[in-house]
Amino acid sequence: MLKLGRKIKKIKCEILNYLKNSFIHIYLFCILLAGIYKFISIKFRKKTNHKYSNNLDEINNHEYRKYSQNNEDGIIDHVFSKIKLNKINFIEIGFDYYENNSLNVFRKSNRILLIEASKDKCFVLKNILSIFFPFKKKKILNTFVTKNNINELVNNFYSKNEEIDCISIDVDGNDYFLMEAINFMPKLIVIEYNFWLGKEKSITIPYQEDYSWDGNIYYGASLLALNNLANKKNYSLIAIDSSCTNAFFIRNDLVHNFSILDPIKSFKIPTKYNNTDLLFAKKFLEKKSFINIK
Repeated sequence: MLKLGRKIKKIKCEILNYLKNSFIHIYLFCILLAGIYKFISIKFRKKTNHKYSNNLDEINNHEYRKYSQNNEDGIIDHVFSKIKLNKINFIEIGFDYYENNSLNVFRKSNRILLIEASKDKCFVLKNILSIFFPFKKKKILNTFVTKNNINELVNNFYSKNEEIDCISIDVDGNDYFLMEAINFMPKLIVIEYNFWLGKEKSITIPYQEDYSWDGNIYYGASLLALNNLANKKNYSLIAIDSSCTNAFFIRNDLVHNFSILDPIKSFKIPTKYNNTDLLFAKKFLEKKSFINIK
């Protein structure tokens, strides 16, 4: 059954690639139609709150998934509720058209900036948002975000007197360097980390301007590295989602609303992986190049 599923997926990809190369308008129509169908099915599905790991913290009780890839929706909703946000300025760097961290807050949004390197994802989401949220102030940028252009991209959308409430960073690679580069201070930072790098190492992959994730476990930064950077920027760790994918950092003037987490004590490992998986990953990553972060 698994082999059959892979064969069907392979055939589907081959057909789409053929259409993309030969009949671009038909290709765009197909992906848009599929995107709208996918979005509608998610829009009307019930929230889920499956937990993917043990060693949970109190804030993990607020997890749920609606539009997010994992349970980010619930944690973000809880944080916004605690700090009493109603009109939200949101930035999302790296998204899928049906799974991202901003869709769940669109109805409460003031202005939203979404940036993604995939032309197809931007095309589909732009059309979906024009249908379902036609009057919301939003901008979708199809560009590659680097440590040198991130602030310019943000400043071109938000004015100096607009406070940014949340930024979500998920680029599967240069995440640490993008967080390091931002010269503004959102209330909440949601950022992907790589749990395969362990709980005791403060490391990140080296910066590569044109880095593209190839699907293996060599990517991004460790939780401890991001926590050390956050502390330098006057942020504190308040949540780690149970999927072991995202860390949530709150600006220190708002930290009294939450319990601060220790990145080592609260470190989580997905229950779907066993000791053999972890040992294989450790040996694989030992051969890779990393930068130590203090």
